[in-house]
Amino acid sequence: MSHRNLAILATALLLVATSAAEAKQWRYAGMHPRTGQPRDGLCHLESTHVHSAAPLYADTLYRTRDNVYVFIGDPTPFGYEGPRHSYYGHHPVVLNVIVNIDVDVDVVEYCYHDGPHYHAYEPPPRQEFVDKEDVHFYAGEYPETYRRENPRLVRVNTVYRGWEMPRPVVAFAPPPQYHGPIIQVGVNVDVDVRVGGRPPPPSREVIIIREDDDDDHDHGHGHGHGHGKHKKHKHKGRD
Repeated sequence: MSHRNLAILATALLLVATSAAEAKQWRYAGMHPRTGQPRDGLCHLESTHVHSAAPLYADTLYRTRDNVYVFIGDPTPFGYEGPRHSYYGHHPVVLNVIVNIDVDVDVVEYCYHDGPHYHAYEPPPRQEFVDKEDVHFYAGEYPETYRRENPRLVRVNTVYRGWEMPRPVVAFAPPPQYHGPIIQVGVNVDVDVRVGGRPPPPSREVIIIREDDDDDHDHGHGHGHGHGKHKKHKHKGRD
C-alpha cells in the first residue's frame, strides 16, 4: 500500500475513533455523584446535562427516564452538605418530583436503602408517609413491582456498606403504619460530613440541556405538575 493510501486510512480511522469517543455520552438530571466514588464528590447541576463518564453502580444508585439517569441514593458519603431528610427503610421515590420531568402521571420508583438513611429530597406528595421524631416512614402498601425488583435493587446496601455513611439516629420502634423491613444497620450515630482540607476535584466540561419555561426558571425540587412545553437550549458549563 502506498504512503498516500496509508495516510488516508490513518485519517479515516482517526475520524472513526473520534466520532466513537464523542458518542460515548450519558445524560443526567439533578444532583448526582461525579464518578460514583465518594472522594470525587457531587455534580450539582439540576438541569438535564451530559457527561462523558458513565454512571457507576447505575443499576442500583440511579433510575432512568427516557435514557436520563436520576440519582435517588443517599448523597452523604459524597460530601453532601445541603438540606437532608431522614428516612427509615424502603420507600417510594417520584422522579418527576426530584427533577423537572414533564409527565402526565407520577413516575414512581423505590428506594431500597435498609434502615435509617438520608435523602436530599422530601417525601413526595400523593404518597403515604408518617413521621416519627422527624424520621419519614412509608405507610403505604408495596406493589408487585417493588417485590419483583427487590432482589436486584436491594444490592444498593452492599454498595454503601463499603463507604463511610452517616445515618440518622433512630433509637425507637417504627410506627405501626410502616410495613417495610426493620433492619439494624451498623451503629446509628449522626456524624458530620467533613470535607475541609480536601482539594476540590477537577471540573469537567458538560453540556447542559436546559428545559426552561419562559416564565418559570425554577429547577429546584418543586412539587408542581402539568408544565407547559419546554424550550431546549444547549450551553456549555462546568459541573
